[in-house]
Amino acid sequence: VGSTRRSLALPDLPTTLEAGVPNSDYNFWVGMFAPAKTPREVVNHLYLETAKALRAADVREKMARLGAEPMDYNPEQFNAYLREEIAANAALVKAAGIKSE
Repeated sequence: VGSTRRSLALPDLPTTLEAGVPNSDYNFWVGMFAPAKTPREVVNHLYLETAKALRAADVREKMARLGAEPMDYNPEQFNAYLREEIAANAALVKAAGIKSE
């Protein structure tokens, strides 16, 4: 488990941090994107409907069977999360000396 908290699907499995691997917060995530300059009311509507769907018991059950847990981020929170992910991964790529070809 590469996140900072244990998986609901595998509660007895320690996280990588608990296993002694520092700086190992690596989440697998899926997000919904819209084109730049999408009207705010459309973005809000998509967020509200998606959040509602992710609260449905059958959806949560299916996600849990896959070991997935919904992250209920509003558009601003998701944007901030993306910026953090981009910065962290850019630093990782630089530290590893990875070059684009």
